[in-house]
Amino acid sequence: MNVRVPSWAAPGKGWIPEPPTWLSTVLRVVAVPAMALLWWALAFLSWHSDGQPITLESWRPTLPVLLGDLGIAVFGPLGAALVVVALLRRWGLALVSVLLGFVVSTSVTLAGWHPSLGYWSAAPLYVNSTERTIMLIVTLMAAVAGLGIGAVAVRSLRRFGFLGLLAVAPVVSLLAVLFLDPRADPRWLTRSALVVLLVMIAWRRWSGALLWPAFFALYWLLILAMSALGNGAQILRQRGGGTSVGLVADAMLSVVRSAWRVLLGTSWDIFWPAAVIAAAVVAARYLWRRTAQVNS
Repeated sequence: MNVRVPSWAAPGKGWIPEPPTWLSTVLRVVAVPAMALLWWALAFLSWHSDGQPITLESWRPTLPVLLGDLGIAVFGPLGAALVVVALLRRWGLALVSVLLGFVVSTSVTLAGWHPSLGYWSAAPLYVNSTERTIMLIVTLMAAVAGLGIGAVAVRSLRRFGFLGLLAVAPVVSLLAVLFLDPRADPRWLTRSALVVLLVMIAWRRWSGALLWPAFFALYWLLILAMSALGNGAQILRQRGGGTSVGLVADAMLSVVRSAWRVLLGTSWDIFWPAAVIAAAVVAARYLWRRTAQVNS
């Protein structure tokens, strides 16, 4: 007679699916809307608060609809979706959560409410419908891309250590807007996030620390890309009689050519303290394991 055992009791047989219980079903029902709210908050709460203290109005789930906020619409939903996948560990639930967050926030954005007029205002009155549609599509595509990257990242600690860089900015911005003064410097939060990712890379094998230079290069390139896209968004925001794709591309390339050294120095100033702390953690774990092996 075959006796059913939990998956943790039979590691050699791989994962054994267990039938859902009422508790697991309730947890899933609760987790989906909670993760949908978390996705929106990670992606857009800091943008929505605009550097001001958090109020009840700040939690109204709307999406950016101006091309000037293109950087927010790309990197925010992408990193937030990656976090949702990492927390739920189930791609299907993460997909439902992100889609729920997108549909609800899109509905609120399109419905609109203007307090002075007595109804919601989805965006400034001069927003072009085509521009709004483009921004909503970009937001959805970025979120789906984040889900795909998250599904790849959660397969190993080392992989998540690298791909998790995409989630650093949304996580840091959310923590900063919730717990820090708007005038406070959030770089220590960024360093803390980098410490976690660096330790993930070298957690199973200390030789993973040899990959940290590649991690730093990716971090610098990510900051460079975010800055370039932000500069292109500024051109779109300040357009008067219109602009062209070529003008925006030139503005982005000008940032890459002129600011790469400055951003390299800024990235290094943030990275090296995190690398020192991560190295200490990895070394301590290695020594502890060696001591345990000797004593045994």
